[in-house]
Amino acid sequence: MYVNIIRVPSDEDWILARNNGRTTMGLKNKDSVLSGEEKIRMLLSEHSTIRSLVCQWEWVDLPSWASVHITRHKIGIEHYVQTQRNDRQNEYDRRKAPQDSPVIHKCIANAQAIINVSKVRLCAQASKETGLAWRIFLQQLSLCSKEIAGLCVSSCVYRNGICPEVYADCKFRETDYFMEVASKYRKLFDA
Repeated sequence: MYVNIIRVPSDEDWILARNNGRTTMGLKNKDSVLSGEEKIRMLLSEHSTIRSLVCQWEWVDLPSWASVHITRHKIGIEHYVQTQRNDRQNEYDRRKAPQDSPVIHKCIANAQAIINVSKVRLCAQASKETGLAWRIFLQQLSLCSKEIAGLCVSSCVYRNGICPEVYADCKFRETDYFMEVASKYRKLFDA
């Protein structure tokens, strides 16, 4: 399985997002390119402006059942999954195909959706393989949109140590690695 990043927000997309926010505050447009720090501050606000920042990517050879896990996310993200229908492909019989049959799974998502999906798919209680698929996506995203990828953390990091998994707490928040990840995340707020 591997990930291809197809599209990330351009400088013009970032300017548009900032200017949309400035409109809501009654301010004039500002046409200068945003610094990395300005991008991070905009993302950290999680205001409506970040929903106009769109990424597109594809997983190639994603196990079908992991694709099903990812398609459960609906808000701010669209999924385009390779069909397994017998009338559309002839590589195998869909009725007899194993659940790990590889598919191509494309997504188009806004920055808020990527942050939200990360909270769940980076959780230790997520399926290991589905979590791995999401981490591979984030690794590739970080190469071309480090600001968005850098804000993607599990729910317990996002919620400052509060685990939403009431019946299956993994105790990650009690580890040194949690402290390292949480500290790095909190430092973003000081930018």
